[in-house]
Amino acid sequence: MTQTELLKMIGCGAVRDLDLTGRELKNIDFKGCRVENVTFDECTLTECNFDGCGMERVSFRKAALRNCRFRRAKIAWSDFRYCEIERATFEEAEIRFCDLYRAMLTGIVIMRKARIGETSLYYAYFGEGVNIRRENIAGGRLLQQDLDAYRRFLIEWNTSGTGVRRNDRAEQSAWSPDAALHARWADAEEIYKNFNGLWTGMGFLRDANWAYVKGRRMERRRMLADWRGAPLSRKPQLAWKIATNTLMDIMFGYGESLFRMVTTYVVLVLFFAYVFQGNASLPSYLQAFWISLKNMAGVGSEQLSGISPLVDMLNVVQTTIGILLTGIFGFILGNKIRNQ
Repeated sequence: MTQTELLKMIGCGAVRDLDLTGRELKNIDFKGCRVENVTFDECTLTECNFDGCGMERVSFRKAALRNCRFRRAKIAWSDFRYCEIERATFEEAEIRFCDLYRAMLTGIVIMRKARIGETSLYYAYFGEGVNIRRENIAGGRLLQQDLDAYRRFLIEWNTSGTGVRRNDRAEQSAWSPDAALHARWADAEEIYKNFNGLWTGMGFLRDANWAYVKGRRMERRRMLADWRGAPLSRKPQLAWKIATNTLMDIMFGYGESLFRMVTTYVVLVLFFAYVFQGNASLPSYLQAFWISLKNMAGVGSEQLSGISPLVDMLNVVQTTIGILLTGIFGFILGNKIRNQ
């Protein structure tokens, strides 16, 4: 197809069923067009405009996109694997069921108000100039976290997407949906931890902390999936890691939740107060609560006299826990102040 014929199709408002593999396209204005089942594989697209386009089953595999625009575009079931996107805008774009495997986004790439949902970001590279943020991730969830959506993404790609998946050597990819589903928690863990590193380096600490917590939770889900198929000799080690990961989440939110920290503190005060009332002959639970609260602050109480060795030991244990929790509280509070 010649460029004149392409421009004629664009003038009609619809570009469908085209194979433009390997072409060099410059200053082509697709604005507002319906673009369906079009292949831009290994193309070089420079200063092309896809603003407001409805794009479905479009392949940019191994393409180079430079200074291209996708503002308010609705992109679905499209392939961005192995492509290089340099200096682009996706402002207010809606991206669904797309694959960015090993895509490289570099230079200034604007993602303001873009919504990325049901899209695989596994091994996608986001340079420091890419202003992707937490709010760009639709629903605060990655594709790999949604079993039904991920299964649909994997199984229906050949029909709803751009066809048979091929790797960077143009060979049919050796993968299976079952293996990908089994590895989904490990994939999600890696994506979140990459976002944590990206946002920390850019100074978006609130987003980075959110990604850190998500990454740790995906780590736990990954270990649970591994535990089911692990040899018996490895299960105790995995069980310990899962247990400590779970406790750190419940008690402290991995050091990012003041609410969980305070809740843990209060629960421990109430628990030890209950123990003291039952074993130290204290007249009321309120008095036991006051003694427990002072123990958490490292302040001893003369009212605990003539007690059993067990209660005396619990008294020391509670004081030690209280000192540790006070230090952790200071760490979390410092993080919160820094994030402001």
